[in-house]
Amino acid sequence: MNIIVMRDGLARPIMLSIERVAAMAALLLFLPVVAGTALFWAHAWHVRRVGGVTGQAAPAVQQEAREVQKLASSSHQTIGRLAREVGRLTAQTSQLDAMGARLSQLAGVPVSSLGSAVVAPLQVATHAAGTGQDVSVASLQVLAAELKQQLGQRQMELAALTQVLAAHAVRTMTTPGGWPVRGGWISSPFGPRPDPFTGRPGFHPGVDIAAPVGTPVHAMAAGIVIFAQTDGGFGRLVKVFDGHGEVTMYAHLSADYVHTGEIVHKGMLIGRVGDTGYSTGPHLHFEVMLHGVPINPIGFLDLADRH
Repeated sequence: MNIIVMRDGLARPIMLSIERVAAMAALLLFLPVVAGTALFWAHAWHVRRVGGVTGQAAPAVQQEAREVQKLASSSHQTIGRLAREVGRLTAQTSQLDAMGARLSQLAGVPVSSLGSAVVAPLQVATHAAGTGQDVSVASLQVLAAELKQQLGQRQMELAALTQVLAAHAVRTMTTPGGWPVRGGWISSPFGPRPDPFTGRPGFHPGVDIAAPVGTPVHAMAAGIVIFAQTDGGFGRLVKVFDGHGEVTMYAHLSADYVHTGEIVHKGMLIGRVGDTGYSTGPHLHFEVMLHGVPINPIGFLDLADRH
């Protein structure tokens, strides 16, 4: 069966068969289906490919995330450790400042404080670390190192000052001072005088302090007893060496309470006033020798301690 298509004018008519028209119509209907199917499979292939790549990349991304988290945790722990270290050093700073203030008071020497120069920035750093603010590990490390250096220097300074004060304290304790016999009075001074037994010119190497027999005699200086026995004209005699070349002597005692080699401290009871040896009456002969040479002990006697 044919279809005749008539055109205007002298144009020839177009002859179409039913079979040809049906074939063309079927082709026009089939092409979209084929194209859609092709696009569908192309999209599916692309999704599978992208999904595969994404699936392969997921473990790497997760590993990277874990590494970042691990680094963050390690950094936080390091900051916490440094903050604790800074806190410990701050406490040491306070202790050294307290010690320095005490030593400064004893020595009369001003000692600078580390607190104003170091503690304030440390408090800022530790507060920032505790509140999660932006504090780098490097900054805390530098701060802690600087503080350790300053603390080391302060420790050496205070150690030296302590040694000076200790030496000063020892010197003070071993320097004669006070009054060996309470209630006594000087009956014969240091220097030239007639010999009380012969009347001839002589030299008195100490001072005589008159007091009743049995009056307590106290050490004028700390030291070690190097002599404690009877010695001719001195009668019962005690000598104390201070370790710096000075020897204090207590003569004519009626009793002594120390022995050779004993350590005595300043003000310690070492004997009692007597009348032993060459003596004209109850008294204490007190003498100070520096490197074997008698010196006038009057400068060591504190009249305030006489009564």
